Amino acid sequence: MLLVLTAVTVSACLPQSTTPTVDVVGTVAVQLAADMLTQTAGAPTSTPLPPTETPTLAFTDTPAPTIDPSQINPPRLIAQTGCWTGPGDTYTLISNIELNSRGRKNVVILGIGAVDGWIVIRNPYFNNPCWVPLSAMEIDPNMDISGYPVMTPGP
Repeated sequence: MLLVLTAVTVSACLPQSTTPTVDVVGTVAVQLAADMLTQTAGAPTSTPLPPTETPTLAFTDTPAPTIDPSQINPPRLIAQTGCWTGPGDTYTLISNIELNSRGRKNVVILGIGAVDGWIVIRNPYFNNPCWVPLSAMEIDPNMDISGYPVMTPGP
């Protein structure tokens, strides 16, 4: 018995070859908690943000004049012309538009022709759309026609 007791005592004094088990979940949780406790809100980033371009405003001495719509001349025909269902004499002629004694005829623009050099107006006699050449018209330079729809001719 003494021999067994001596063997147990000696084996207790010898270094153990087994490694302790690691608590992986606990270790990760402690690391995350330590990281969160050492961070501060709004900490500056290590890389600065790139500069943004700010446009420089140009100042003028006088404000741009505003145009009173009542002072804009209405669009008018300044040459006798045909009024067609499309751009040109290959389309059906609706009517010829005669000018008044002063050599003009006020018209209402309905749209800009998809074919260059043509305007779509309201026919002053039959009140339907028709195409006239832009060269036969006089449009006040202060009139903005960019808001009119672009119209394509029918077949």
